[in-house]
Amino acid sequence: MKNNDNIEISALRVFAAVSEATSLTQAAERLGITQSAVSQTIKQLERQTQAQLVLTRSRPIKLTPSGLILKGYADSLLQDTKRMLIDVRNASFGGTLPLNIGMIDSFCDVAGLQFMQKMRPLTSKVALRTGLVSPLTQALLNRDLDVLITSDPVDNHPELQRLPLLRDPIVMIVPNEYPTDSQTTPTQLAQALPFIHYNRQSRLGSLTELIARRLNITLESSYELDSTQTLLKFVQSGQGWAFTSALCLVSYPKLCQNMQVLPLTKGANARYLSLLCRNNELGNWAQTMADICRSIYDEDIVLAMNAIAPWLGNQAYSICEAPTI
Repeated sequence: MKNNDNIEISALRVFAAVSEATSLTQAAERLGITQSAVSQTIKQLERQTQAQLVLTRSRPIKLTPSGLILKGYADSLLQDTKRMLIDVRNASFGGTLPLNIGMIDSFCDVAGLQFMQKMRPLTSKVALRTGLVSPLTQALLNRDLDVLITSDPVDNHPELQRLPLLRDPIVMIVPNEYPTDSQTTPTQLAQALPFIHYNRQSRLGSLTELIARRLNITLESSYELDSTQTLLKFVQSGQGWAFTSALCLVSYPKLCQNMQVLPLTKGANARYLSLLCRNNELGNWAQTMADICRSIYDEDIVLAMNAIAPWLGNQAYSICEAPTI
């Protein structure tokens, strides 16, 4: 960076990252550059402004009064720059933008086609990538995706905007031959039948572990699987019982006909899906996509859930605000 009075946008971007990090090292990791480059940029900004901006010896690092003023200007300028790029790109594509969208498998299987059909008239090109939660989240952070529909909460990430979409209730699935009634509990099932577990590295696998701790039950697992279809087949064949989500069941209605779907703790346990994108890069598009997801869920997917178990309609619904957990 040249030593003059013209502060570069790239320098403000580095400064903004430092202002939101606990250390220069953390800021460098988020930016994908070296700590030395971050340090040099801050020193250059301090020479240009003739003021100390950052207290680097503080843990976590803090901004000086001058740094706080610069942060206000930097945030505003960076947002204006992002909006400028959106408008320029929009104009170059005749009023529409190409989008790279990520979507977890369980949502894509039941809503992907409708979502893409509704988005196609609004974009010049739509690319869809599906898969497991963790790789998709990393792809968004690496800028390989513009938008991600996921069950990963990614709470308080400074670079991401999160729009809550829907509540997906967790249910118990049990072989048909096992006698149950409206009072059957997870504790009773855990004592009577083997448990079929989602892969523990998956989002549903970790959620299963959390639910077991909440209920204070021990799950004796005979199988650990990473496929919902395979898990349903194992339950259907009488190998054991499992937790899954109502959204996962919608893709396999025929399998659901040959097993019992029971409410878990009166619907108190659920996973939540959100739309994630980078801050201020998509303008109103993020809200438009979120509204499309919610309408598909309420108008189509919840009806399919009711066909599997009528009581699911009271537990599954779209949301506009993140729940307090």
